[in-house]
Amino acid sequence: MAYNPSMSFDPVLPWENNAEETNRFLKLIVSAIVISLLISSIVPFLTVAKLDRTKTTTIPPRLVKMILEQKKVVEPPPPPPPEPIEEKKEEEKKKPEEKKEEPKPVEVKTAKEVAKKHIAVFDALADLRDLADIEDLKTNQSLSNDTGQAAKVTRSIITNNNAKQGSGGIRVATASRSSGVGALKGQNVTKVTSNIGDAVANTKRKTRSGNQKRSEENIQLAFDKNKSAIFALYHRALRKNPSLQGQVVFRLTISASGRVTACSIDSSEIDDPKLLKRLISKIKRINFGAQSVVAWNDTYQINFLPS
Repeated sequence: MAYNPSMSFDPVLPWENNAEETNRFLKLIVSAIVISLLISSIVPFLTVAKLDRTKTTTIPPRLVKMILEQKKVVEPPPPPPPEPIEEKKEEEKKKPEEKKEEPKPVEVKTAKEVAKKHIAVFDALADLRDLADIEDLKTNQSLSNDTGQAAKVTRSIITNNNAKQGSGGIRVATASRSSGVGALKGQNVTKVTSNIGDAVANTKRKTRSGNQKRSEENIQLAFDKNKSAIFALYHRALRKNPSLQGQVVFRLTISASGRVTACSIDSSEIDDPKLLKRLISKIKRINFGAQSVVAWNDTYQINFLPS
């Protein structure tokens, strides 16, 4: 059999490259690159018209009218307020009646029980029934006092005979004005004049009116009542000068009527003459209350610190 070249078989696998397809692909790539280079070289030389930003776009008048009409929307009138509905009053529930507590019967003490108590008292004082009689005290003895003549005071005391005998000590049974069972029978009432009572009373009055001094509690209480007004002046000055702070010592003279007769600055850490002058005028208007005391002359310090 003779050899025929057209009948030759050339085996080709699917993943092997074909020469014709490769040539076609290369031609497409070259043509795309040439076209893009031409466009990129021509575009920079093209002139573009500049936009005029000063000109405003004109809106058609019809559109403007429509927008204005939409804005002028007439609001409907508010609905009338609803009529208040009267609430039905709930019937008050009847409270159950509280049962009244029956008063407890008062225990009445019988006469026998009272008598038993009195008998027990007399038995306790049985030792005092054999006391000796006491002699009448001597009367018309004048008592003197170094403070001077004073009004006479009359006092009544109980006496008996035989005052020179021993009294046997203080006995409770003899201090009664009523006559009881025992050795004490006839009692006489004598009047004794004494100058001591009024003399001591006059001494106390002199002590209270001449030497008593106004208490520190009274001074502190009066300043506490006026503390808000005093510190209001300080806070007003503090707005102008925030560094204003320190201790101020006032020298005060307070009369018995409670009025401040004199007020001055003893020492001050605050350098503000206007504030100190206002504080003095405010303290002079404080009333410390009338008392039967001597004039109070002393110092009082106040610490002014920003709160």
